[in-house]
Amino acid sequence: MAKRIWIIRHGKSSRPFGVIDHKRPLAKRASNDAVGIRRHLGDEPVLYVSSTALRAMETARMLAGKREIQPSEQLYEATTDEFLAVVEEFLSTSNHVAFVAHNPAVTALINHLNGHDLTDNVPTLGVACFERRKSRWRLLNYVTPKELR
Repeated sequence: MAKRIWIIRHGKSSRPFGVIDHKRPLAKRASNDAVGIRRHLGDEPVLYVSSTALRAMETARMLAGKREIQPSEQLYEATTDEFLAVVEEFLSTSNHVAFVAHNPAVTALINHLNGHDLTDNVPTLGVACFERRKSRWRLLNYVTPKELR
């Protein structure tokens, strides 16, 4: 059976004075952007894996609805190889998994899986969906909130 993943950059975050990076919440715009992305995702991802940063967890909650969310500390400042290790870990138990994380890791992983640069910067709540058959990843779609407005 084919494995499918969604690589998602967290929603637009606010920058309140004195709040450390890991605890930054989402900005108001993120909830508006999440509506279109959630509609685009539909019922596909059965599991969401999120960085433990507040803005990523809030994004995962808005997108997942009643689906399971698993926190992953490794996704907070992951390299491409570390991100791929998290992907493989969760694909061992589920075939359709969404990963909510941060730049520059999100952009780097999307470009890596695509085999060439798709973008130089995935915008907030940008989503790339890939499918793997055997050992080869294939980009199915790439969507940004702006395209869905």
